[in-house]
Amino acid sequence: MHYAKYKREKVSFCNLCRKEGALSWDHVPPKGGIELSPVEMETIFEIMAGDRGKPKLRESQNGVKYRTICKTCNEYMGVEYDRALNDFALSVGRYLKSVVDLPRVINHQVKPQRLMKALLGHLVAAKIELEDTRFDRMAREYVLDIHQPLPNSISIFYWVYPYDISIAIRDFGMFVPRCTFNEPAIFQTLKYFPIAFLCCDKTEYAGLTALSWYRNAHLDDEFEIPIDLARVEHPYWPEAPSDEDRNVFFGGQSAANAIRARPRRPSGS
Repeated sequence: MHYAKYKREKVSFCNLCRKEGALSWDHVPPKGGIELSPVEMETIFEIMAGDRGKPKLRESQNGVKYRTICKTCNEYMGVEYDRALNDFALSVGRYLKSVVDLPRVINHQVKPQRLMKALLGHLVAAKIELEDTRFDRMAREYVLDIHQPLPNSISIFYWVYPYDISIAIRDFGMFVPRCTFNEPAIFQTLKYFPIAFLCCDKTEYAGLTALSWYRNAHLDDEFEIPIDLARVEHPYWPEAPSDEDRNVFFGGQSAANAIRARPRRPSGS
């Protein structure tokens, strides 16, 4: 079954509340902000290894989902946070599809605290291993405490992502600043049309705009945040190893289980 790497037993420990009970499926990215269509999936390591002669594709009929959180946490995420993330994705998607000439940078009104809590909640869910990393602990506490500000040691960056490929990678390493071997850092990323997010403990990465500038906003504070429509990176940036900018990607089991999903191609194509 293609779910082998995206689920645990039906009764296990929830990635968010850490209580034992019946687990439910969490869509990553969440339903409501993306069309839940049939997808083909392969691991990021399979792609990076370059052995594409016999791709080991797995399929899902309705997007990528992980059976890793309980129904209570799943419903809590849906009620409290997912609307902010989904509305943001749908709005940016409309900008990218617009036939009207738009300026390079536009400002869009969001509730950044709810948006960031939604993002980190789904990143916590997108992990089949039961681990207690520093990021997992901080993210769980932040998501479950509706009034807690974003921890100072988590930064969240974003950029437009005009691709039909979705990618979620947990706990992978790269060096910072980019194009150097100065200092290793641990990253998390979730990318899907029309927006990509990157988390790490550094306050700056490759000149990206940061949602974490609003880390101390109240839950329902609204801000007009900038969206640079002209900054478009290739779909596997920033994680893809590269001789050109000397980028190195490394990680453990969570990174090895990370997947790329794309719309399922018709038979024979």
